[in-house]
Amino acid sequence: MKVKEIWTELDFEDMGWHDCHIHAISFPNEELEMSFDIDYLFKWELDDKSNLYKFWVSPCILFFYNVINLKIDIDFQNAIGLDILDINKKNLRLSADKKTNLWDFEIATDKGLIKFESSGYKQVVKNEPICSESQILARKNW
Repeated sequence: MKVKEIWTELDFEDMGWHDCHIHAISFPNEELEMSFDIDYLFKWELDDKSNLYKFWVSPCILFFYNVINLKIDIDFQNAIGLDILDINKKNLRLSADKKTNLWDFEIATDKGLIKFESSGYKQVVKNEPICSESQILARKNW
């Protein structure tokens, strides 16, 4: 299990967000930064005795930079919570002003899609992973 404090788009191939729970989304601000408060699953571990999985999980903040053209299509009808199924990036290109490299990002969730263009991301691990029977960690007072 590889753990480090900060991950970036250079680590994309080593990362996976399947089943990571989203606690909160901060929409693009004046600096065009958007963030997600997530529980990142570093490892699934099968318990031989119970035949159930335990999870090595940490609270993290996933920041995206230079976010433009945000489109959200999420349906919360008859549902609660929001989990990531996958994050994809494609179509690297130079921005219109020729100053920034941009990717098309798509965050597939269990309730729909979040799409946007961004120059990249940084994921900050807030605490060391703990072994938990749940994929979702409780959040204390914000």
